[in-house]
Amino acid sequence: MKKLLSAIMMAIMVISPLLKPAEAHAASVMFTSVASQHNTTLALDANGRIWGWGWNVSGNLGDGTVRYSYWPKQITVTDNGVPVSFKEVKPGFNASLALDTNGNIWGTGDNGSGQLGLGSGTASVLVWTKLQVTDGGSAVVFKKIASLRGTSFALDSNGQLWIWGFRTGSPDFRVPTKQSLTDNHGNPAVFTALEGSDENGMALDSSNHLWRIYDGAYSSGELTVMDGGTEVEFQSIFAGGDYGSGIGRQRLALDTNGELWSWGPDEEGQQGNGAVTGIVGSPTKLSITDNGNPVKLVKITAGNMDVLALDTNGDMWTWGRNASGQLGDNTTVHSDVPHKVPVSDNGIPFQFTSLFAGYEVSYGLDANGLLWAWGGQGNTGNYGLLGDGGATTGQQLTPKRVYIQPQLSLSASVTSSTYLEPVTFTAAVTGAEGLHTPAGAVRFFDNGQLSNEVSLAVDGTAELTTSSLIAGSHNISALYMGDSMYASGVMASKVVTVVKPEAPVVMLTPSTTVNTTDPVNVSVTVQTYGASNSLAVLKWLPGDNNAAAFVSAGTDILAAKSFVVSSNGIYTVYAKDAAGNEAVNKIDIQNLISLPNNSVISPAAAGFDKYTGSVAHADVTTTLTLNGNTLTGIMNGAATLTPDTDYTVTGSTATISKAYLQAQPTGSLSLTFVFSAGAAQTLTITVSDSTPVSSGSHSKPSSTSTPGASGEPEKFIIAADASGGIVINVQASALVTETEADGTVIQKLILPEDILNQAAEQLKGASKPVIIIRINDTEKGVQVQLSGTFIAALAQSYPNAAIVTELNRSSLELKASVPDLAGLAKRLGVALSDLKIVTSMERASKSVGADLERIGTNMGFQTVGSPVNFRVMAEANGRSVEIRDFGGAYMVRAIVYNTGSGKGNVIAIQYDPVTGTVSYIPTHLSSRADGSKEAVMKAPHYSIYAVIETKDRSFTDMMGHWAKQDVELLASRLIVNGVSADRYVPEDSVTRAEFASLLVRSMGLSLEHDEGYKGFSDVSSTAWYARTVEAAVKAKLVNGVEADRFDPDGRISREQMAVMIARALTITSGDDKGQENNQTLAAFTDHDAIESWSKDSVGRTVRAGIIEGMDGGRFAPSQSATRAQAAAMLKRFLKKVDFIE
Repeated sequence: MKKLLSAIMMAIMVISPLLKPAEAHAASVMFTSVASQHNTTLALDANGRIWGWGWNVSGNLGDGTVRYSYWPKQITVTDNGVPVSFKEVKPGFNASLALDTNGNIWGTGDNGSGQLGLGSGTASVLVWTKLQVTDGGSAVVFKKIASLRGTSFALDSNGQLWIWGFRTGSPDFRVPTKQSLTDNHGNPAVFTALEGSDENGMALDSSNHLWRIYDGAYSSGELTVMDGGTEVEFQSIFAGGDYGSGIGRQRLALDTNGELWSWGPDEEGQQGNGAVTGIVGSPTKLSITDNGNPVKLVKITAGNMDVLALDTNGDMWTWGRNASGQLGDNTTVHSDVPHKVPVSDNGIPFQFTSLFAGYEVSYGLDANGLLWAWGGQGNTGNYGLLGDGGATTGQQLTPKRVYIQPQLSLSASVTSSTYLEPVTFTAAVTGAEGLHTPAGAVRFFDNGQLSNEVSLAVDGTAELTTSSLIAGSHNISALYMGDSMYASGVMASKVVTVVKPEAPVVMLTPSTTVNTTDPVNVSVTVQTYGASNSLAVLKWLPGDNNAAAFVSAGTDILAAKSFVVSSNGIYTVYAKDAAGNEAVNKIDIQNLISLPNNSVISPAAAGFDKYTGSVAHADVTTTLTLNGNTLTGIMNGAATLTPDTDYTVTGSTATISKAYLQAQPTGSLSLTFVFSAGAAQTLTITVSDSTPVSSGSHSKPSSTSTPGASGEPEKFIIAADASGGIVINVQASALVTETEADGTVIQKLILPEDILNQAAEQLKGASKPVIIIRINDTEKGVQVQLSGTFIAALAQSYPNAAIVTELNRSSLELKASVPDLAGLAKRLGVALSDLKIVTSMERASKSVGADLERIGTNMGFQTVGSPVNFRVMAEANGRSVEIRDFGGAYMVRAIVYNTGSGKGNVIAIQYDPVTGTVSYIPTHLSSRADGSKEAVMKAPHYSIYAVIETKDRSFTDMMGHWAKQDVELLASRLIVNGVSADRYVPEDSVTRAEFASLLVRSMGLSLEHDEGYKGFSDVSSTAWYARTVEAAVKAKLVNGVEADRFDPDGRISREQMAVMIARALTITSGDDKGQENNQTLAAFTDHDAIESWSKDSVGRTVRAGIIEGMDGGRFAPSQSATRAQAAAMLKRFLKKVDFIE
């Protein structure tokens, strides 16, 4: 607890300079007078209320206690239950007097010398007590009071002097006694002013003449002061303190011409005459000049050996003792001459309207009634005379505002809660009676750390509701920031204990437990605990896994709450609640029965001609792929063919005899091959009869129609395109609309080879070897079939030729020389002439759109165009093979997008439906001829792509960093991530796995797993970087450090990074290799330290402007690269190869 309090106080000390309240305004008028003696200060506000602070050992504050007050404290005085308003208040040494607006005197404190005037038997009082003073049976009305060390004086409404207390010589010194005095001319004295301090008392009569009334004891007498033969008249007086002097009492008088007269001790230069004379025995005029001009004064006050004054211009003059800084001139040097002291508030000059010099402390009131203090905290110790709570422990050398201390309480809606349960803290700040409700703000701290700042409501309360308190004990503190009247720094605290809720419970239920050949649906039910807690993550993985396996893997089922399995084995479900608790549960599925493998016949279609002169009059053969089964028979409808008669089987070839076929009717004959297991297969034979007619006449073959013949509209229009290539404009009549099994409507186009050949012929006059197939599509998807023979011929004639299929909202490029057509034909078991290449573009399903929307919400992006599934297939004889990539070759595809908000970063991404993740695809933004915007992508694979708009990313630890723009550019494009939401840690080093992942993501490489990939012993298949390392290795960007070891956590050096980037340049054709390294590397002072195996790559990347040198002209090849350097290099690489905007 002590450490916690120390931390909180340290936080307050750090922010104290920031806690200065708002500037005062007219509504903050408060004090009208202030007086101080010894170690006690009293003041009156505009409503006549008493405020007191400092020494209170004898009850001299009148607050009912003997406790000191280090802040101005409002003291309420009532008379028979009615609040009393005062017009004058004067503290003494151990007692204080006050004069109410009705002319009654009140006293509090020590009465040992009778100074309270309460009569015998009253030693002291702790609350303000009214004196009952009568004269001739009538209550006396007073107009002035003075409180000395142990003596009191007052002037009644008639100007008569009353005395009581120590050394007054009265018969009953414990009660006020009226004095009948005559002046030097024998006239009754009538007094208008009265002042006293310590053992020093003065008065001013109606003739404006000075009187001495106390000088160590009561001793009255008029003083005659002459100036050039004329008796001086005075307008005001002041009696200074003589505490510790022992050689006299300081007295001041201001004559009617505004000139100051001073006499008394001069130990500290308080006489202002430029010479410390010890004592000045009689009133002596002090001439004050300002740049040679006489200064006239309007206010005077004397403390304990120091003097303050205001001139007619409102400027402050001070001189005398300054040990505590009471002269306000920002020094502690005594001054034996008056010097003008400017005052300011935050550099803005202002003036005082009145001053009061106390004992080692001074006060000033400004035009707004605001109180200022400077000097020390007390005459003999820290008694809080500066009214700042005792915060100033040395000297306050310049005027400082005095504020009122408010009261602060803090309550909590609960003192024990669970994590994420909302807790409301209410700070209530209350002020003084009759003053405005405290305004401003309250800062809340959690275990000493700043949590939030909340403005006060009109009722003086501030509420903070939070649900983010982590498990543990929290000392919540509230710190008031102050306003124009109330001081900052008051605080209160409340301890709240937060416990973490229990981990979620995961329950798994299969759709069936009996044996089945259908997939099993596993329903997932999760129970979370704790108020406001909820399920945040729900995933599943095949296999027996722990929670760590789900860090970067697993299929999301948060919405679905179920998943489908189609093979036996253990499946793990991972749940994480909003409180961060994790749980896994496993289910062992063992009731799935596999169907037998089907046998295959090929071909599955054939023809037979009954005409014996036809080449098609022959046995029909088909190849059997039994897949573990045996052929049990062949059926023609319900009839069974006779083995070795109607058909024979030799090895894997089944032969249907022509004799059997000759007996069948013309038309379509379906023969069903029945196997010992698996599905039956059908061989369809078209039986025809081309036997010539015996009439002797013969038919004339009909001519073949050409496009546009017989008035038929042309289906294809071939023309030169503005882009420099040749365009085939496909008319709607050439498209065939089909509905697939799932209800999706697609349009299909089979391009005749003669049309393709015509377009290829026109390439001879084109500036670019590009054939554009432009289709005005109207359905969800479009498939275009191209002849393998044509693509091969085009690649031979034009090695750089490309075929681009352009739809209304997307396009796809196929480079003619890239597909391995011969290999694909061999894979399908056909000749090249039978091979067809089909390109497909289909808008993705609604479920994909919903998943992207969910991912975007988490990652901070929105889709701005329909996601499109780009596919390429090779087909022949009813079989097809989907081509996922063409060996890493980059080809272009594009998606037309909406403009979005216009404020973000538009990029393309790849969506992986298996993992539910997205990754960056190299993107260039462009416009079509019709003005529509499209994102042009370069990718070496085919998948589902979407165009998104991301939000700008920033990190708090990148402010002012040299790599800030590069890091935030890549982060906004989903290429780099921070270590947390707001921290990037730019100077941390980069591991081999991290940089491989960064490079793979920036290049948009496929993360699809290859079953033939062997991997490394130190790269777990569940590691977050497993797929990216595989992609980097397959792309030949990086090798293992040994045959079976990758060293994923090893720090990558700058020259290793150069090698990987150089290899990336080769893949993307962004730069030729070049060998001019000697001159390039010679520019580095440490070029000899660059290893031979990296020199070509270092030179290449340096020439490309991707990697730069370090301080002092070094390359630092073996130095570990930082995260900031990695981001900068990646950005330059992507710019170099035009992979990023």
